[in-house]
Amino acid sequence: MTNYEISTEGKILSAASKIFLLYGYHGTRLRQIAEVAGVNSSVIHYYFRSKENLFKAVVKKVMDLVIVEKFDTVGNKFENLTRFFCIELHNNRDLFIDSLKYLYPDDWENVLKKIEYSSERRDKGYRP
Repeated sequence: MTNYEISTEGKILSAASKIFLLYGYHGTRLRQIAEVAGVNSSVIHYYFRSKENLFKAVVKKVMDLVIVEKFDTVGNKFENLTRFFCIELHNNRDLFIDSLKYLYPDDWENVLKKIEYSSERRDKGYRP
């Protein structure tokens, strides 16, 4: 595989990140993600088994980006990530917290506090 080729799983994850960001968990349909990724929706089930598992994979991807950036990044990418957190913490709090518990079983409460702090700063218009 060349640097320009993305795996099918990567295409699905990328598409899911965009669609979940736009519509949130409840507003997203697997068919939308499949269309954006250019795959059949059955392929999504093959890789992720369920919409909830795909959501958890997106949360992990976003968390990995934020943790690497240490919650202090400036720019559009960080704005999109914090927007995702704000939306999901508000609209799908239980599922989002379950995802954090799954991803960070020993430290999910601290991760949640960091996200909430970052979201509060964003809501107040803070710009580092």
